[in-house]
Parts: sequence; C-alpha cells; structure tokens
Amino acid sequence: MNHLPLRTLILLALTCSVSIPAYAAQSEINFGSLKEQKGDTLLMEYKGPAGTRYFTCSATKTTCKSRGTTTPALFPSIKGSKIYTKSTDGTKAVRTMVSGTTVYHLLYDLSGKKPKKLAQINYATQGATVSFAKDNGAVIFKNGLAYTKYDIKTKKLSTVTLAKELAFLSISPKATYVTGYNYNSLKHELWKFTDGTKIDGSAAMQSYLEFSEDESQVAFLDDIQGFRTLITMDTDELGTASTPSRKQLTNPKTETEDYLYVDDTLYFMANVDGPLEWDLFKYDGANTSLVDADVSYGDFLKRVRTKNDSYLAYLKTEGRNTNLSLITPTESDKSTLTPVKEAPLTTNVLREVKSYGKRTGVLLSPIDTSAKKHNLFIWMHGGPQRQVAKAYHPYLSYAVYDEMLERLVEGGNYVYKIDYSGSTGYGAAFRKSLDMKIGDVEMKDIKRAIADIKKDKTIDKVYLIGNSYGGYMAFRGITGLQKEVDGAVSINGVSDWYGLIDAIPSSPFRELFDGVPDTHNLPAYLKASVFTGMEKLKKDDPVLVVWGEQDSTVPVTQSTKYLEYAKAKGVNVSSLSFPDEDHIIRKRKNLDKLCSAITSTLGLKGVSCSL
Repeated sequence: MNHLPLRTLILLALTCSVSIPAYAAQSEINFGSLKEQKGDTLLMEYKGPAGTRYFTCSATKTTCKSRGTTTPALFPSIKGSKIYTKSTDGTKAVRTMVSGTTVYHLLYDLSGKKPKKLAQINYATQGATVSFAKDNGAVIFKNGLAYTKYDIKTKKLSTVTLAKELAFLSISPKATYVTGYNYNSLKHELWKFTDGTKIDGSAAMQSYLEFSEDESQVAFLDDIQGFRTLITMDTDELGTASTPSRKQLTNPKTETEDYLYVDDTLYFMANVDGPLEWDLFKYDGANTSLVDADVSYGDFLKRVRTKNDSYLAYLKTEGRNTNLSLITPTESDKSTLTPVKEAPLTTNVLREVKSYGKRTGVLLSPIDTSAKKHNLFIWMHGGPQRQVAKAYHPYLSYAVYDEMLERLVEGGNYVYKIDYSGSTGYGAAFRKSLDMKIGDVEMKDIKRAIADIKKDKTIDKVYLIGNSYGGYMAFRGITGLQKEVDGAVSINGVSDWYGLIDAIPSSPFRELFDGVPDTHNLPAYLKASVFTGMEKLKKDDPVLVVWGEQDSTVPVTQSTKYLEYAKAKGVNVSSLSFPDEDHIIRKRKNLDKLCSAITSTLGLKGVSCSL
C-alpha cells in the first residue's frame, strides 16, 4: 500500500470542506479575516483591489452568506446604543452608561435573540476600560495601574494594582492573574487577583505569556542562539528555582511567529523547514505534530468557541485568496470557509526559493525562456523587518505588488524577491545587521545577487523596484550600483533619513541609526544618502518615483524632494502620484496604472497590465 506524506494528507483533509456559494470576482485578490463572532456566526471581511465585501458564516455548518459591501450589524442595540464591550465569542456584553458623575456598568447575555440583563456591576470609576476573561467568567476593569475583577458567578469585586506599566498585558483565562512583561527585569510578571501578590516568571525575551485554558500551563518566547524560541512549562513553577517541566518546543535556527492555546492544546506557527516555510504545529502536552503546511501569518491565531466546540481559527492563502480554516484540538472537525470564488495563481510563472549572493529569496521565471535575453527585476520589500513569500504574501499590502511582479514575469522578465540584510525570519543577528550600516550592507547583498543571477541566467537589463524601505533601496541602488543597475522604481520610498528622523524623532527608523542625528551617528546618515553620485547617472537610466498623496507613514515630501533634486541634476526621472492612496497602493485602477507606468518608463514590451 502506498502511503501519502503527512503534509499531503493534511492538505487534502482541509480542502475537503463543504461546498459554499462563491460571490466575489474570479481571479481578483481576496484576503479574508475574522472580524467578529456571535455564537456560531462568524463575520468575515474580504479585502482586495476591487474593494471590501462581508460574509456571515456558520462555524459549525461551514456555510456562508454574502452581506454586501458595508459592515453588517451582528449585535442588537442595548439601551439605545450599539457601543458596548463584548466577550470574544459575542455572547456577553457590558454596556457602560454615565449620568452626571454616576457610572453604571450593565452586564447582558447576548446569546438569545434579544439582550437579557444579568446584573448591574457595582463598579463606579469613570474612564476605565472594560474587557472579559477568556472563559467569560469575569469582567475586568482597567483604570491606570489598577485592575478590578468582577466575578460574574459570585458578583464579587477584587482589585490588584501593578507597581508599573508592563508590556504585553493580558488576563489569564480564568482571570486568576494579570500578566505582562517587565523590560527592566526582562521577566514576565503575574499579579494575583486574590491577594495582590506578584510572581516573577523566568528570564525570557519580550513576549506575551499564553496560558492553557485550565491555567496549568504557560507558553512564551525566549532567545535561544538569537532566535525566537517557544518555551512551555507548568504555571506553578513560575517564580521557583526548579523548573523540571520547562520544555523547548522549537529548535535553534527556527523562528516562532505566533502561539495560542485552544483548550489545553498549544498551537504555534514556526519556520522549521526554512525561513520562508511557515507551518502550523500543535503540542498536546506530550508530543509536537504538524497540523498544516504553508499557513498565513497575516493575522493572529484565534480561538473560536461555539456552544459545543472550541476551534483554532487560522488563515491560509491559496492562490490569490486567503481564507479562514477551523480545526478542533481533537481534529475531529476540520473545515475551510471559502465564500469567494477560487482565484488560482497564474501557470505562466515558475516560483523557486533560491539563494543568490548568499541571500535567500524567491526567483520568478517566465515559463517561456526562448528569448535570447531577459530583463531582471530585483524586488525589495519594505520594513526592513519583513520578508518575501514564495507566492502571494500573507499581507495584502504586499500581495498586491506580488501580483504586479507576476505580470512582469508573464511578459518575459525575471523577478528576484530578495530577503536582504535586516529581513525577519533569520534570527536576531541578521535582523540587526542593518544597524548603523544603512545603504551599505543591503546594497552589497543586491550587488552580489545580481552577479550570481547573471551567471545563472541570460540577463539584459537590471531594474530595482521596492516599496517603503525597499523604495529607499531603489533610490540608493540607482546611484550606488550604477554599473549593475539600469533603472529604478521607488514606491513611497524614503530619500532623506536625516530630514525624516530629525523632523519625526519618534520614527521607528531611528533605531537603525542609533538615535536622532547628532555627532556620533552623522557618518551613518551620510553613508545612507541617495543623492551622492546622482549627477553621474546616465541619461538612459530611468527612475520612476511613485507615491500616495495620503501617505501617513513616509511623508510625501520624501518623494517630492527626491524628484525636485533629481530634475535639477538632469536625471531621467518621472513621477506618478495617487490622490486616493496611502502608504500602500491598493485600488485596482491604481495598480493597473502603476503597472502601465513601469512598463512605459522602462520601455518594456509584452507586459499586460489589465487583470
């Protein structure tokens, strides 16, 4: 008897879901996500270049219904308002009302057709934030450093006050603890509601503390050889010198992306088989096993609890669509919600994970390579702490560019999507390798990759293209790699680090330069300049500058300043701006226009820019 590999069996099982009517346009990108839950009903939101659509789906029947382009109302009004705090499963709610200086918190049951009042909570502090414990057994009020627990069964209040604000704050499932991470001690802290005592966890890297639903186990990340490594242990061993239950679930050289308990089974995403191979695993307290391969990290793992079952909800990208998959810890029930039409990847593109210039990336090749020479595009992602994907990216904001790149390949060009120095998925040392070396180490990566690809393929011209930080690299590469590069396309790229960080000192990019500009880091800012050498560019080296006029991430002046300076230096520069776009070009008409601008600016032939 022939045995199929485990991964094949898993994929077959998950794709054998109940047939569901499909509503969205074929071949368009549609990325789904779970927005809300009300009992068995899940509200799904699908976004793509064609717009946003909503669906309500049954978690148990796996059937879906189209709800149009506006967000449908799953929940009723309470006391004339739909503004109230809901439990994760949407079965309970707290409606806060203020009358003068008096505050009322009303607890409701939403599981039926009409809201049913359960209690008026005797908590009167104004301005407190409200949340529910994961098991729906308690309501939590946060007022500054004070956390007050209302036990729904006993109707009693208990308060714990933290010594200082913590990161990664959360409430344990049964509301036994308030937990968070202390950056000073580099430890997790647990504060008990019963008596207000504090327990220090083991020394670990910054991460959230995840509890099993019976609170007997915890999971967290630790830095093992520079990688985000998943650790689990017994809760009662936290704060003790002896931790015999402590177990390392992922090996060194492996990054963990997300982790979540459903009942008492721990699920986690990790790239065990390579930087770009994100798979879903589970740990049942004794063994670790594969659940699904090539899952999406575009959203967090989520817990879906219905009346009779608990499910893990995770995203999986198939072709141009991302759909929600549901699985019970016992794996007795598996399904994938597919309310939109299947949109398969083009078959005219060969996708291969390749290493060029000692850097991992994805080479996109045309199926027809009969032409004597082909142009090469080097795609550089933003971030820089991001990474490329083998097919369509888990982030919709990158997937739209993946589609455009594949159009270039269908037109006879090669595209190499490179994970340059500073990318994530390769450990802390690689992620931090850009620090104080902006415009240097990543340019060397590009240069070596181009040289290697030219040894492997017959290449005519080489073009750089990237968004955000990748847009900066396009600016930097056209001047710094003049012998290797024949043109560049920068999408919402940074051109002036000094000016950007001097004007916005809170910018996260300041960490790459060890702070705002001053005497100690001025050489690093100067080395990163995109303007040095611009006057030496040849007239036939085109540069296309693209930006969204509503960009709130990289100021528009970063593009317009470059454009003005380049024109003054006689550079063959052109521009394209979108009044209705932000940091990512998202709309279908604009993406088609961007594709057309690239082909015309670079003089490409044979590229179709219409979907």
